[in-house]
This record gives sequence, C-alpha cells and structure tokens, in this order.
Amino acid sequence: MSKISPYKGRIGNKLIVTFVLFVTIFVGSTGWFLYRSAKNSLDNELGGRLVAVAQTVTTQIEGIFVTQLLPGDETTLTYANVLKKLNNVKQATGVKRLYIFDKNNRSLVDTDETIPIGTEYIKLRFDKSELESLWNGNSVNTVLFKGDDGSYYKSGYAPIFVDGVVVSAVGVDTSATIMEAIRAFGRNVVIFAIVSILMTIAIGFLFARTITRPIGKLVKSVEEIGTGNFENEIHIDSNDELGYLGNAMESMRNGIIERDNRLKMMLANVAHEIRNPLGGIEIFAGLLAEDLQGTSKDYAGKIIKEVRNLNDIITQFLEYARPSQPVRESIQLSALIDDVYFLLAPEFQKKGAKFISELNPEDTKIFVDSKQIKRVLINILKNSLQVIPEGGEIKLKSEINDNMVNIMMSDNGHGIPSENLEKIFDPFFTTKEKGAGLGLSIVKKLIEDNNGKVTVESELGKYTTFTVSLPHSRDL
Repeated sequence: MSKISPYKGRIGNKLIVTFVLFVTIFVGSTGWFLYRSAKNSLDNELGGRLVAVAQTVTTQIEGIFVTQLLPGDETTLTYANVLKKLNNVKQATGVKRLYIFDKNNRSLVDTDETIPIGTEYIKLRFDKSELESLWNGNSVNTVLFKGDDGSYYKSGYAPIFVDGVVVSAVGVDTSATIMEAIRAFGRNVVIFAIVSILMTIAIGFLFARTITRPIGKLVKSVEEIGTGNFENEIHIDSNDELGYLGNAMESMRNGIIERDNRLKMMLANVAHEIRNPLGGIEIFAGLLAEDLQGTSKDYAGKIIKEVRNLNDIITQFLEYARPSQPVRESIQLSALIDDVYFLLAPEFQKKGAKFISELNPEDTKIFVDSKQIKRVLINILKNSLQVIPEGGEIKLKSEINDNMVNIMMSDNGHGIPSENLEKIFDPFFTTKEKGAGLGLSIVKKLIEDNNGKVTVESELGKYTTFTVSLPHSRDL
C-alpha cells in the first residue's frame, strides 16, 4: 500500500494566498484609482483656475505699453500702473505671484519687486512644451513642480496679443497646498491597504483553519485505516461537504470492521476444523511409525513432520484471526533479550551462528506486553537464522530516541530484493516454499498494538536490518 504524504494544509494555504492576493489587488487598485482620480481632478481644476486668472490679467493690460518696458523703467508710471493691476488681481485671487515676461523668458513686470526688468526666469526653461503652445496663442498650465522652499507649485500662462500677434505673456504661480492633502490621502490609502492585507491574512488564516483541521483529521483517519487501525471513530463536526465526507468514511470504517470480523471468524473456524483432524493424523502416524521399520518408518516420520508444519501454519492463522489485547508493563530489555536467546540458542548452535548483543544503555526498559514482544523478536531472529550462511552473524543494538527505544537486528544474509521490501509485512506474502506468509504480518500487528512501529532496510547480498521502535519506560 502506498503511503499517504503528510498533510500540510495545502488547500488552506492556497485559500489564504488567493484571498490575500485578491484583496491586495482589489484594495490596491481601488485606492490607486481613487488617488489618481482625485489628484487629476484637482490638478485640472487648479490649472484651469490659474489660466483663468492669467486671462483676466490680459484683459486689463495694453500689450503695446508692456513691451516697451526696458531695464531701469521700474520707476515709470507705466510700470507702476501695470504692477498695481497685478497686485490687485493677486490680492483678489489669493495667488502667490503674478508676472509678465517676453519671448526671451525675461521679466517685464513682477509682483515680486525684487525681480527687476530683464531678469531671466530660469524655471521657464523647464516648461518648453507649454511655452511652445503659449507662443502659438494658447493659454496653458504646467505640471506640479517643487519650489526652492520644498512646497509644490503650479503655474498658468495666458498670451498677450498686439494686433493679433503674441508679444508677451502673463504667468500666475500658486502653491498647491491641496495637493499636499492629496498626497497625504495617497499615503493613507497605502496604510489602509497594508492594514486590510494584514486583516485579510488573519481572517483567511482563521477561515482556512476551518477547512484544514477537518481535512487533517480525515487524512489521519485514512492513514490509520491504511495501517489496519480501525479503533478510532471518524467524527467531523460540520454540516458541509467535509462533514458529509467524514460520515461516509465513518460508515466505510464500520463496514470494514464488520467485514474484517466476519473474515477472521471464518478463518478461525476453518483453522479449527482443520486442526482437529491434523491432531488425529499425527497420533496415528506416530503409532504407525512404532510398528514400521526402515524406509516405511522414515515415510511415517515425514508425515508427522509435515503435519506439524501444517499445525504451525494453522496456529499462525488462529493468531492472525484472534489477536489478543496487549497487557503492557515496564520490563527490562536485556532480560527479554536473554530469554529470547535462551530459546533460540540450540538453533544458533546448529547453524554455527554468532549472536552479538549491544544494548545502550544496558538498563533500558520498555513499556510493552512482554509475551507479545518476545514472540516478535523470536520471529524476526528466526527469519534471520534461516537466511544467514553457516557461521553467520546476527547483531542486536538498541538506542533511546526521545520516548522510543529503537531495537536494531542486523544479519549478514542474502538480503531482500528492493521490490519486496514494501510487501514483506503484507498478509499471505511469502517467498518461501512452505508457510502462510503471516509471520511478519503478525509481527507488525503486535508491534503496533504495543504503540510501536517496525521498519526494514536491506541490500541484496549484504545485509538486512529490522528496526523495532517501542515505547520507552521511564520507570528505571
């Protein structure tokens, strides 16, 4: 059976990411649209207002007189009259500055009286495209620009005509204080977007948890069912599709338990019915062997041997069909290993095999059913004895890892083919000519019943290592 990869809440993570991206795009684009719309609207309105002020000035000034102003004419009556009109408009409209300049970008009249006639306005060099349109007779306004004082300003220009020809122009500057408010609004939009994203992440996380938790429980239940553990009830406290799926899986679990119980009962009955005549066959074959001589007696001995093999298989069937519940207690691992080796010592001697036990630490205790784990170790060591060569070696080591004791049993036998490693614990799988293929299945079941697990590593022609992990007892 293929192993299910650990569930990491991928659906929930995708929901969070998708939700956050959606909110980020929506809030960001909406905020940016509002910011740009407000900025453009106010920018256009301010530009139109400045142009209107500039045009108003052109209606009050005779262009022919302005163009005759030369450096040093600041004290003339013409200059004073024009300056007065500019100041009146400035005071009435609240703009920052009004000025008249020629096609060479030089000052003719300026409400900033520190600017004499003939002074070049350097900033006009940056308004090249606007001035081209201005000298063609169009009123224009500039984009926002930052002044020397760090504030933002905007200018509007209107042409002054003499006989239909543009001879000079009026410039109007004003500070764009409203734009500062718009920029503050833009910053607030960014802050709002960040706060919205953080809130979205929190809400999305909580929302995803309502999905990932039930799915996690379902995945865990599937993994337990896959390992043969049908004890835990599947309950999803939800009225949606996940709850429906949980109920369906619970029905499936109950169905598997019921079918499994029926199969085990049938298997136990069949094994019991077969065992009874086998006992009679063994008794009568023994009696027959006492009366026979030579080859016939050997044949009777073989019958007895095969009957006993069949009886062992039947015993495995019964153990598989009627497993007993473990009675766990704290036991000394070294004592358990000594008992196992004592029982298997004749087989080790017959094979000329060497048994090496290296427990670390020696006083390690485990919390298990001693009888069941003794059967586990005997079964694994017997398998190793069958595959190692004459004079081979079996090494047993132990280590404590967190709350588990790992018991590693390694042999130098012929190894297990890689394609069989995932099958050796499956019921009825065997590569032997004789046997039911239930030995390692029972081993795995007994280990799991004692809250442990078993793994195997092997390299063909070199070694095989079974690692049995069992709960560590702190009762030292």
